[in-house]
Amino acid sequence: MAAAGLIAGLVVACGPKDLAPGESGGSGKPGKASKSATPTPAKTPGGPKKTPGTPTKTPSSKPSGTAAGGAKALTCAQLQNASLDGGGLEGYGIAGASLSAGRWEGPDGVVIELQPQCAIGDITGDSAADAVGALKISTGGTGKFYTLVTWRNDGGTPVPAAAAELGDRTPVVSIDFPSAGPPRQVTVVYRTRGDDDPAAVVTLTRTAVYEVSGASMVELHHSDAPYTP
Repeated sequence: MAAAGLIAGLVVACGPKDLAPGESGGSGKPGKASKSATPTPAKTPGGPKKTPGTPTKTPSSKPSGTAAGGAKALTCAQLQNASLDGGGLEGYGIAGASLSAGRWEGPDGVVIELQPQCAIGDITGDSAADAVGALKISTGGTGKFYTLVTWRNDGGTPVPAAAAELGDRTPVVSIDFPSAGPPRQVTVVYRTRGDDDPAAVVTLTRTAVYEVSGASMVELHHSDAPYTP
């Protein structure tokens, strides 16, 4: 009996040691290895940062209506109530006068009417958009005298700057600033007649180019085409 107890003690003492994780046990099946922990990248608070100064809206391409000289461009509608004082109009005896709804009547029978033809552009050379229009001046008789007028842009207010007489019964057809060609020039188309034609008829369509020189609108050149009313 003593010998049997000694043998049993030896068997227990020589039994398998504690296995480390992943080593094979006495059953022959591999033990499961522990998974290594992969660190999860931390999220940036608030998401990706925006580049400073990145515009959120596309800039508008609409023009502001302000001329390069800083003054707002004149409009043809402003001429309806524009001044007639100065600018080469002194010979008509209308010092201090202004149009009212496109018309002015003097005490001596003079009537001035603004014509519908008008153009907006820089003709005085100050980078602000001026206005060029036409007046029909009646003096009480049969004469109807047409006159070109440049209103310069004085801080957004039309002020007479220069004028040119076109003649008696010479209605204006159009006034334009050409999109191409020399700056500070305006093209005027009006009806007129030859030197030997009666004053009561118009026989020509004249296309003339003008520029401002001092208080005058000076014709640079013109061309004529036959016209039949």
